Amino acid sequence: MKAIKILNNSLVLSSDADNNEIIVMGKGIGFNSKTGDILDPAKIEKTFILKDGTSPREFARLIEHVGEEYVHIVNKIIDDANQQLHGRLSEQVFFTLIDHISFAIERYRKGISIQNRLLYEVKRFYPQEFAIASRALNDINQQMKLELPEEEAGNIAFHLVNAQTDVQNMENTLQSVKMLKDIFNIIQYNFHIVIDKESINYSRFLTHMQFFIQRLLENSLIHSNDDFIFEQVTKEYPDAYKCSRLIKDYIHNLLNIDISNDEMLYLIIHIVRITPEK
Repeated sequence: MKAIKILNNSLVLSSDADNNEIIVMGKGIGFNSKTGDILDPAKIEKTFILKDGTSPREFARLIEHVGEEYVHIVNKIIDDANQQLHGRLSEQVFFTLIDHISFAIERYRKGISIQNRLLYEVKRFYPQEFAIASRALNDINQQMKLELPEEEAGNIAFHLVNAQTDVQNMENTLQSVKMLKDIFNIIQYNFHIVIDKESINYSRFLTHMQFFIQRLLENSLIHSNDDFIFEQVTKEYPDAYKCSRLIKDYIHNLLNIDISNDEMLYLIIHIVRITPEK
C-alpha cells in the first residue's frame, strides 16, 4: 500500500492493490512517512473501505486537522459499541464521530451550548447505545478535563443508532426517534394508560416499531394481498384497530405514506400485547 496523504501519526489515506482509495489506521503508521511511501503492513491495525460510494478523501478532509487523541477516543467507543451491538456498525461512524466530538469540544470551549431536545427519547428507545455513549462521555471528560453535558451522550448515541441502519442518514435517525415518541403517545392517550417500559412486551413492541419506522423511511414496507387474517384480527380487537388507524393517519399526515394491511396487522397485534384487556 502506498501513502497518498498523511493525516496524522495514526491515519493515512492510501490505496490498495486495485488502486482503490482507502484509509488505514495503526499506531505510528503516519510517523515520519510521506506521500508515495510504501506503508509497513505490520503497522496496519484497521482498514476502512467505504462501500456506499463515499470518497475516502471526504472523510480524510474531516479528520485531517483533528488531534490524534480523538482517533484513540473514537476507536475505543467503536470497539465498545461493536462488542455490545455485535459488530453492526458501519465504517463511516469512525469519521463522523471524530468530526462530531472534536466540534462538540470546540463549541464547549467557546461557551456555545446546543440543547438535545430528544435526550429523553434516545435514553428511552435506545438504552444500549445511550449506555455506550455515556461511558464514552465519561472517558472524554476525564481524559480531556472537561465537563461536557449529558446531551453529548445523546448525540453520540444518535451516531451509533445511525451507524446501524442500511441507509446512513442522521436526519432519518432523528425523525425515527420523534416518530417513536409520537406513536407511543398516541397509544397511551388513546388507551389512557402509561406503558410499562420494563415489560417484555414493551421491548418487543419497541423493536418492531424501530424496524417498522426504518422500513417507512427506506420505502420498503411489507405488502401482500391476503386480507382474511387482517379482517379477523380487526373484529377481534376493535380498540387496538382504532388505535392503529390513528397511527396510520399520523404517518400519512407526516410522510404522505399509506401503510398496508400487513403492516397494520403487526401493529394491532403489538398494541394488544402492551395494552390492558377490556
